[in-house]
Amino acid sequence: MMSVAPAADRHRPSELLATLKRLGFGVAVAVPDSWLGEILMRIEQEPTMRLVRATHEEEALAIACGARLGGVRTAMLIQNVGLLSMGAGMVCLAQRYQFPLLMLASYRGTPEDPVFYHIPKARATEPVLTGLGLAHVRADPDRPIGLQVEAAATYAEEASSPFVLLLSREDIQW
Repeated sequence: MMSVAPAADRHRPSELLATLKRLGFGVAVAVPDSWLGEILMRIEQEPTMRLVRATHEEEALAIACGARLGGVRTAMLIQNVGLLSMGAGMVCLAQRYQFPLLMLASYRGTPEDPVFYHIPKARATEPVLTGLGLAHVRADPDRPIGLQVEAAATYAEEASSPFVLLLSREDIQW
């Protein structure tokens, strides 16, 4: 039986990356965000994963769907505002053709990240995801992030649908 260290004893970004590797994710498609910088560099150095950097989120979505179509388990790492800008691609591509994508999104503009220009993004994020019919959950800071990533990835696979895990700074920023 695997023991789980108390939440305060774990480095959440390391646990998140270790979970992606353990679950066999071969491709990570990302749009840069200041919270994601270090984890993206670590993914790039990981021999079992390939990092593909995209210029915007709808491009990232198309790349991720293509990688998945090629049979590779694929995760996207983006900022929540990117979720707002890729609605058409989400509905017309990822959801319509049932791509099981794990979408890991830095959740900017929450009370934990009160930067004035991010706040409107947070207000719109969950209502837009609900409106698109996109399954999502906010990561629970009191539960191991690895277990939450695994549950999100399992949901995406079982539902044959994208799933968004909204992440705090502590979850993703190295």
